[in-house]
Amino acid sequence: MINITDIQKAYSNISINIHRTPISTSTYLSQKFNSKIFFKQELFQKTGSFKIRGVLNKLSSLTPGQLKNGVISLSSGNHAQAVAYGSKIYNISSTIVMPAYSTKSKIAATKGYGAKVIITDEDLISVVSEIQKETKATLIHPFDDDYIIAGQGTLGMEITQDLPDIDHIFTAIGGGGLISGICIAIKAHNPKIKIIGIEPEGADGMRQSLEKGKAITLESINTIADGLSAPFIGEKNFEIVQKHIDQIITVSDKEIIETMWLIFERTKLFVEPSAAAALAPVLFSKYKLPTNSKAIFILCGGNIDKQKLIQIST
Repeated sequence: MINITDIQKAYSNISINIHRTPISTSTYLSQKFNSKIFFKQELFQKTGSFKIRGVLNKLSSLTPGQLKNGVISLSSGNHAQAVAYGSKIYNISSTIVMPAYSTKSKIAATKGYGAKVIITDEDLISVVSEIQKETKATLIHPFDDDYIIAGQGTLGMEITQDLPDIDHIFTAIGGGGLISGICIAIKAHNPKIKIIGIEPEGADGMRQSLEKGKAITLESINTIADGLSAPFIGEKNFEIVQKHIDQIITVSDKEIIETMWLIFERTKLFVEPSAAAALAPVLFSKYKLPTNSKAIFILCGGNIDKQKLIQIST
């Protein structure tokens, strides 16, 4: 299991190529919940999500031989864009296997950064494995990798530096990369800080994993939050979350969409559904913040497809 030293090393590796994203407040929400409400604006990160943090840290660990053979990954969108962008920085080739349900804008952005994109209805890992046999490309896993986890943990480290007295952190969960990195960073700073993970009802892999005591693969996925639609939970991620998480809450797509519109209206931040999920439990009374709490909600991305925006507007 990684530790805070790994996260500190990761920050040294990637800081020159990422944004230190801002933290904002909301007077409206702070008054509504009798607390101080903060947002970590990771939607303004390069490629539009937190994913570039982990990708750049993983790329920094590769040998010259591995870099020469290029990299390969699997993703429905945000991680795909990050791998393509990171590979451009390192001047290496990248291949991304994306599921057929990926949004068109995320596919286009991934291609725009220079990656070769393969769209498939087949099992993503199987397709990746076949390509690796031919190309010897190194897998950049979306979440189940120590370097990825440490890179994502730099987001949590920034929060502890900017808001050392925070007492609640809310973040959405996909495969588990972000939440596991945050758990390590936050609990190393202060183990009393509450870490709340949020999943869509139609993609609750971590909740089911904790219930069953092992990382599971979902039989089906049904959620508007495509960034949280990981088909399985990472083994490393599960181990960290099982040890450190304080609570996991599931929210409906309707609650995610209504939360997204409230964030648009009250903060003017154009977040994707995956990011809006973080605030939904508090907004819909699934978690009651103690009075005078200092809570931060991680707005993990802002890559929303035009067609999806039209869909949720009707």
